[in-house]
Amino acid sequence: MRDMLKKLIIICLLSIVSVLFAENDARQLNNRVTPTVKAVAQVLPSVVNIGTERIVPYYNSQFGAADPFEQLFRKFYEKQIGRKETSLGSGAIINKEGLVVTNAHVVHKATRIYITDNNGHQYLAKEIAADDLNDISLLKLESKFPLDLTPIDFARADEPVMLGETVIAVGNPYGLGSSISKGIVSAIGRKVTYKGKVLFDDILQTDAPINPGNSGGPLVNINGELIGLNTAIFEQANSIGFAIPLKRIEKVLAMWLIPERFSDVTLGLIPGEIVKSGNTIFKCREIISGSPADKAGLQKNDEILMVNGKKIKHLMDISNELWQLKGGDLLSLTIKEKGNLTLTVEKLEALDGEKLIAQKLGVQAVKLTKQLAGQLKYPFYDGLIVNEISSQNPALSRGDVIVKIGDVPIYDYADIRRALNGKYYGDKVKALVIFGAKKFGKKQLYKKNVLLNVL
Repeated sequence: MRDMLKKLIIICLLSIVSVLFAENDARQLNNRVTPTVKAVAQVLPSVVNIGTERIVPYYNSQFGAADPFEQLFRKFYEKQIGRKETSLGSGAIINKEGLVVTNAHVVHKATRIYITDNNGHQYLAKEIAADDLNDISLLKLESKFPLDLTPIDFARADEPVMLGETVIAVGNPYGLGSSISKGIVSAIGRKVTYKGKVLFDDILQTDAPINPGNSGGPLVNINGELIGLNTAIFEQANSIGFAIPLKRIEKVLAMWLIPERFSDVTLGLIPGEIVKSGNTIFKCREIISGSPADKAGLQKNDEILMVNGKKIKHLMDISNELWQLKGGDLLSLTIKEKGNLTLTVEKLEALDGEKLIAQKLGVQAVKLTKQLAGQLKYPFYDGLIVNEISSQNPALSRGDVIVKIGDVPIYDYADIRRALNGKYYGDKVKALVIFGAKKFGKKQLYKKNVLLNVL
């Protein structure tokens, strides 16, 4: 009996000790789960690695790269061949439908874009829009299967970035996926000048290490919320990195995430936001004349309180409701002092891209197919190749391949309507074209930016 009692006491003591050790381990683990660890765990699923391929001209003299006179031969006896070049960058998922924001320079001139998410799944992506001046690009994942994506959280516009607050840079430095670096906000409102003119006065500066491959990746606060996109480093000094602020990112995205860019419809509302007395006010930044928004009585600077019955926390809440709208869809808005308004998305007149480019630019163009590209010995097969031109657009020549109009990449006729939407007689649009020309008896590729007249 005594032996049995001793065994029970020993078992109880061991159980108590085991519980105490487990509680102690749990306390130690909890001590290690800092706000930084929590922020990283929150943001990692929203960060993607971006790989690109592009065909670039490669120049070399016939005497080899080590030739001291190579620069001379580049000018007089150069040879040009197509070379495939790859680059790595980062991006942030902004919604579950597969939109990714990154730096424009990350995907600049890319002929193919690969996206790898935090789970290792890889997708092809297309560039939907790009703004080279703001260095922002919008990508869309291409997948035949439902996407399982986690969009990044945006910081609120009425919660300003604070000097000295902790920030975390997430990205793909040197191809090392999902790398983390931590620092503080070193400066707010840095200026970017060009030829004595101030282009921007809102750049964020951080001492969080930012290396090649981090470009386009998110800079987040200690709550794991996006406050900027990592964009550059100061090469002459250590621990000086720069990021595009969220306010500018949201402003650009709001102009892009409208139904007119994604389908042949019109709504006519471009949303915006301002911070007044410490509160974010969402408003109608622009109303297009003659559009459903205009017909419904909306005016510029009208305050938007709710969209489709939902309260608005971020400007992206409005954009996410707008960009997927199709012809005939209804949009419900609650407007201050005007109450509830219902807008019907209107489908534009059925005029295909081939007729539209002929009507508005005076250009006859055909899709550059893989077969046609092979015949012309082009190392790419996207864009529209010009057959005939109008005298009103002498900047174009027969054989030019139109690859971008405005900030819209041109892959085929379907992109023409988005590029020319809202453009009317007398307007001018910028276009990027690629053309071939013979030099020293060999065909070479060149690019040029042209300004086209809308007819």
